[in-house]
Amino acid sequence: MQKNLKNSISQILVDLDSLSPFSLQESWDNSGLILGSKEGSFKQIYVALEVTQDLLEQMEADSVLITHHPLIFSPLKQIISEYYPSSLLHLAIQKNIQLIAMHTNFDKTHFGKYVTKEILGIKNFSQEEFLVQFQWDNDFHSLCTLIKEKFKLQTLKITQTTNPQCKNIGLITGSGGSFIGKLSHIDCFITGDIKYHDAMEGMQKNIHLIDCGHYELERYFGEILLPLLTNLGYKAIILDSKNPFSYI
Repeated sequence: MQKNLKNSISQILVDLDSLSPFSLQESWDNSGLILGSKEGSFKQIYVALEVTQDLLEQMEADSVLITHHPLIFSPLKQIISEYYPSSLLHLAIQKNIQLIAMHTNFDKTHFGKYVTKEILGIKNFSQEEFLVQFQWDNDFHSLCTLIKEKFKLQTLKITQTTNPQCKNIGLITGSGGSFIGKLSHIDCFITGDIKYHDAMEGMQKNIHLIDCGHYELERYFGEILLPLLTNLGYKAIILDSKNPFSYI
């Protein structure tokens, strides 16, 4: 019997690479096949932002889970089933669930563009690597209002400087604080996970900062990838990764 290529790990890796080449990932990243075999097969595709216990428990056995964030990010010295992430690897192996990640490669090819155009409604923009840039024709507070509305946020963490301009806007989805020192000709930078000293550096460079949250910027992974998979002839199910943080 001829093998169904649409149910093979090797073929879906080729197809995912055609959408967002894995070669684009950063040297420190771990995108691609995380758990499983390139010679393996699957019955069902699931898509989610993260690998979590709850999602693995929901999934059918003999499936593949495509996530944005890799479950294995740093080298593992021990695999002990009581501890994260080994506990999730243990469950995935028990259920024969294979794991694929599309992380920094997907940031560069899809994420920033999608968030800027489809979520914020900005039609004219440019993207180089991780950084999306666009022009804003109003003030800083009106940009904050737009972001709160579009991302459905009650609060925003901001750093407002003495810069009277808010015209040249930069955006990086996920955690972009480390890029602040490299920014030039930017009045306002939108990202997530801005640390204290990142904010101090932004103030020194006279750049307004808007921290939307990591999850809030990247929860759209499934809705971006699903239609792309559908166009390639795959059927997939989006699983809802929950924000680990809550606010009181």
